[in-house]
Amino acid sequence: AMGEYFRDRGEDALIIYDDLSKQAVAYRQISLLLRRPPGREAFPGDVFYLHSRLLERAARVNAEYVEAFTKGEVKGKTGSLTALPIIETQAGDVSAFVP
Repeated sequence: AMGEYFRDRGEDALIIYDDLSKQAVAYRQISLLLRRPPGREAFPGDVFYLHSRLLERAARVNAEYVEAFTKGEVKGKTGSLTALPIIETQAGDVSAFVP
């Protein structure tokens, strides 16, 4: 949310997600405790949706969007939010399944 604030005001922001795979494992454990139906490798089916929704928030916005968002306070600036997700693969194999 903080990065989106700066992006929407015409600034550039960087967000680094440290190890989304550990978040996926924690989400799997919570989902299994809540008795949600497991999917591939016992991960819930929506874990991919959650990660994609998080990463899709990274974007570049044009000057018209910034001007409309700030109600004319900021003019002629474009903002961006860059996301760098870090993952840990299974057994160090880059072709392995990544949650």
